[in-house]
Amino acid sequence: MLLRRRRRRRADPIPAGIIPKDFVVRHDLLRRLCLDPITGLTPPRPWAPMTDNEWAALEPVLAGMGCGLHDRGRPLDCTPRERLDAIFRWATTKHRGGRAPWRMLPEEFGKPDTVSRSYRRWARQGLWARLLVELALKREALASLAHRLCCAFRRAIRIMGSLRSIVLARRLKLFSALPAPSQVLPDPDLSEIYRPIHLAFADSMLKRLWFPPARLFRLLRSMHRIAGGRARIPRWMEPA
Repeated sequence: MLLRRRRRRRADPIPAGIIPKDFVVRHDLLRRLCLDPITGLTPPRPWAPMTDNEWAALEPVLAGMGCGLHDRGRPLDCTPRERLDAIFRWATTKHRGGRAPWRMLPEEFGKPDTVSRSYRRWARQGLWARLLVELALKREALASLAHRLCCAFRRAIRIMGSLRSIVLARRLKLFSALPAPSQVLPDPDLSEIYRPIHLAFADSMLKRLWFPPARLFRLLRSMHRIAGGRARIPRWMEPA
């Protein structure tokens, strides 16, 4: 007895309104997903001590946020400018394709533990996020410091809160401040853009008993993957 092949149910056409025709253009997704992550990268520069003009641009920010150099009430044996130079030196140093450990900081910059303590304290005070905002507002004035500021910010992301810091850097369009390429990181703003489509998809299936085509399932899965990012990101993906 020959077994009859079970006929596969033919998918119904996609109801109008689930994916608006102008969806990509309205949200400028081509620019958001492809162009901005490339054009928003900051060219790497070799480390150099801050100039007087560069320090003059950063000093009011440190003073305004109360980022003085005190360890449990005792002043340290260096100026804020020297400590900032030491942090920038560490943040811009690469080792074996990844981040350099604090122990690789040259001796003339002070004890690595002391410098790292100041770096983490300033991160908790919000200094690196504030400096990134200043960089976005004054790109021309702080252009020479862009690479150093982005490196210092992205290495403090775990201290400041990963998701919040990623959203800030992406909204400021400073993609070198991200710990990996933008396409592999979570994007809550993109999730909000996709949300109406997912709700319309679920509503159509539940209320209209609609059987969606496989290509739409693949599309929605890709949208989830792009908005959610990767679960694990290797360190070699970090920008230069």
